Amino acid sequence: MYLPTYLPTLILTFVILTLIMSFIYFYLSTHGGQDPFIKFWGFSWLFYSLSLLMLIITFDSPSVINMSLRKAFDLFNIFFLLKGAYSFIHKMLPGYWNRFCIYIIIWISIGIIYKLDIMSIYLPVSTYQIILTLTLCFVILKYWDVPVSEKTLSVCIFFIWGIGKATLSLLEVNNSVSSFYIMEIILSNILNFGVFIIYLQRTYSKIKIADRLYRIIAENATDVIFLYSLKPKPGFQYITPSVEQLTGYSPYDFYSNPKFYLQIVPSEEYDGIESIFVADNVPKEPYSKTFKIIHKSGTTIWVEIKLSTIFDKGSPIAIEGFIRDITTMKEAQAQLISSRKSRDLLLSYISHELKTPVTSILGYVNAIKDGIIETENAKKEAINIIFSKTQTLKRLIDDLIQLSKLETKQFSFNFTYVNADELAKDLVNEHLMDIKSANIRVEHKINYKALKDKILIVDPERITQVFSNIITNSIKYTSPEER
Repeated sequence: MYLPTYLPTLILTFVILTLIMSFIYFYLSTHGGQDPFIKFWGFSWLFYSLSLLMLIITFDSPSVINMSLRKAFDLFNIFFLLKGAYSFIHKMLPGYWNRFCIYIIIWISIGIIYKLDIMSIYLPVSTYQIILTLTLCFVILKYWDVPVSEKTLSVCIFFIWGIGKATLSLLEVNNSVSSFYIMEIILSNILNFGVFIIYLQRTYSKIKIADRLYRIIAENATDVIFLYSLKPKPGFQYITPSVEQLTGYSPYDFYSNPKFYLQIVPSEEYDGIESIFVADNVPKEPYSKTFKIIHKSGTTIWVEIKLSTIFDKGSPIAIEGFIRDITTMKEAQAQLISSRKSRDLLLSYISHELKTPVTSILGYVNAIKDGIIETENAKKEAINIIFSKTQTLKRLIDDLIQLSKLETKQFSFNFTYVNADELAKDLVNEHLMDIKSANIRVEHKINYKALKDKILIVDPERITQVFSNIITNSIKYTSPEER
């Protein structure tokens, strides 16, 4: 067989190109995501590179072993192409293809061991290659989600290349092939680059879908998401439309002025906010900060900003983050602090007030015990005062219990129907002794006729507690001149 002198060098060049492509596929399979078809295509072109190497060796030593090994590598080349095509559409390669491939490899091994005629080895392998090629073309034509023009071109190249390789093998047996090798190698590399372009287009489509989803999420988010470039030119690269709802200013205001953030914060916040957007001050780790901003309407809003720094070769080039309105949370915290202060004040008041009735009770009890109070009228009056102070003590203890229930959210009401005139009489009689004991002149005017037959829905215990607090405070803050 006549072979041009330049053919081995040309084939070796294509071997290098094909190996480079296979390594690119392997690199992408480990760094470009979780698409397994990239790895299968990497194996496909790796085996094709080995096939071309065996072709160069076969030129010098056209033995059955060398030719059979080349045929085996060709088989694996198209087998992994088919496996990658199935993986491209997220399907598993049917198991019978694996079994048939094993059977063919066993047949090649038998042919090498028993030194069978090369045609008897090549014919089953070429037949299997043709079936694989037709199946591959069918899968691409029916299932691949690529533009029709690219799909048609890919099917044509796959068909010509696969059928050509099988036919070339049979011609190779009869030593009737020469320059056909060049055509087969060119088609193979065109196919290789075509597959790579399809991969790039798929990746580009996935990026567009991801970008569209990101924009849908970002532009409908209530939080403000932004990207701020630090180098080479500071400025907002992206900020979500929700910034207008938060600040009253449009994204254009932020794009047109790199330091627009200073216009929406109080003057005392300038240093802290400006340090965020200076490359020399940005921290390496993500961090958060709370500060106040001034809405366009003039209202003050509390916000929390969470930031991450983007580095390039160890140098900060941008920051990304989001801003969240925490005004409600801040107001709740302030209300909680105020409630705690009120609770502590009330607790202090009750603790102090507990001493007064206890002191009075002890004083009158000791006076009766020591015989200081001797007359029946004096003892009766003392007992009435002790009773009144005991009621006061009970009320203060009840206040502590209610305070505890309020803190544990166990405070409850027990509403019931009561007669208005009876409730009025009970409230007056219960607190009349306290008022008299404070040497305060009592005058009360109640229209019992108007209240008669009136039904109220109240919690008697709570009404008594409220009325008692009013009377107690009135007694406490009534000056001697007004008594």
